[in-house]
Amino acid sequence: MREQNILCVYYFNEWIFLRLGERVEIGLLYGLQMAPLVCMKAFSLRLVFLVFTLNATLVAAADEAQSGWVPRQDVVDAMHKKRPDFNFEESKVPDYQLPDLLVSLEGKPVTTIQDWENHQRPALLKLFQEHVYGVRPDTRYTVEYEEVGRRNNAFGIGATARQIRATIQSNGKSHSFDFVIVIPKSHQPVPVIVHINNRYFIPLDKAIDEFDPFWPVEKIVRRGYATAAFHTSDVDPDKPDGYSEGIRALLDDPNSDEETRWRCLSSWAWAASRVLDFALEEPEIDAKRTAVAGNSRAGKTALWAGAEDERFTLTYSNESGCGGAALSRRAFGETVARITQVFPHWFCERLTSYGGREQALPVDQHQLISLLAPRAVYVASADEDLWADPKGEYTSLIKAAPVFDLFGLEHIKDPEMPPLNTPRRVGSTGYHIRTGTHSLIEQDWGYFLDFAEFIFER
Repeated sequence: MREQNILCVYYFNEWIFLRLGERVEIGLLYGLQMAPLVCMKAFSLRLVFLVFTLNATLVAAADEAQSGWVPRQDVVDAMHKKRPDFNFEESKVPDYQLPDLLVSLEGKPVTTIQDWENHQRPALLKLFQEHVYGVRPDTRYTVEYEEVGRRNNAFGIGATARQIRATIQSNGKSHSFDFVIVIPKSHQPVPVIVHINNRYFIPLDKAIDEFDPFWPVEKIVRRGYATAAFHTSDVDPDKPDGYSEGIRALLDDPNSDEETRWRCLSSWAWAASRVLDFALEEPEIDAKRTAVAGNSRAGKTALWAGAEDERFTLTYSNESGCGGAALSRRAFGETVARITQVFPHWFCERLTSYGGREQALPVDQHQLISLLAPRAVYVASADEDLWADPKGEYTSLIKAAPVFDLFGLEHIKDPEMPPLNTPRRVGSTGYHIRTGTHSLIEQDWGYFLDFAEFIFER
């Protein structure tokens, strides 16, 4: 990258001076002696100054691009101006101590896979249920799936696309939501990616006929993956007063503990599992290669879905921030106090009590990621999305290391974040941070699909 940048500057210099009708030979001495030292006839000293300033700027930018990511000062300043009551400076992150992954609640060391699977993992899962995401009711229900639309030979490559309506029935009442599933033509079973779409529902015809970078169906299918997507609000409305319209109103136990009762994030994760139920009944789907993916609040949901449903062999959490991949104890960007106040319908009521006292939380998000082991996990951030705390997301991923070590798995260890637009993948873990703002775009999907291919084909 640095050498290419210097070459660009060299030819730019040549072009400028030739345009002025002057013969100039310039050699840049930034570690590459490409040409003789500067020799020139008469020309403006001001022009010399401008050109060499440009040289220094571009070469410095090339050097910076090769180092680990750090927040840009202009982004930090902009975030401070937009949200002055929150922290966006690393120097102001409070001192904190993370819960030890391999020490049980009773203070005993966890030294074997059996200890983890039989005791530590269930205990941690319960802590997350009771303090963060809520406890799902054990209400009996049935699910019926009805095909309400079909497109054969989708994208002209023989893929089959269907819109399915899932109807959940319990105690004489019902609730329905639709999802679209597209399966590529293949002579052998293919992996499936369940996308939790927190923005909108993309119906069958739109999914096939219109490109949407938030769920680029054709790109995914052409890479050899089946994919299915549903809209979160069709399952449980994403608003504080939407309870009566969603799945929770159908399945809730009125006698359950109000402090630990499940809310929207947990209900959306539950729906991802119902979509997976359907997909795994299809002979074209490989049950051993399954993924769940989501962005922002759906990225939080994807992590929880992967933790509760071990049939998902790969979890992709994009820019999930507080309550997702980012460590709560860092109190960087969005905080527990803010997220529970503005989105009280996402987490169980008990989490609200930890606002401003994150150190008292019995869990943190590195433990959530550890619950995915020995399965694979991919976390992603965006350069300008300091609200989601990119460093906190990356740190959470690497702090889950002891559990991946326990399983004898390779994983990301480097404490320095990768440069922008440079995905890092090691063993069962992957990460990238890209240029731009908070969103899920085609670039993110491309990096994730590369990782999925690495995981599913190894």
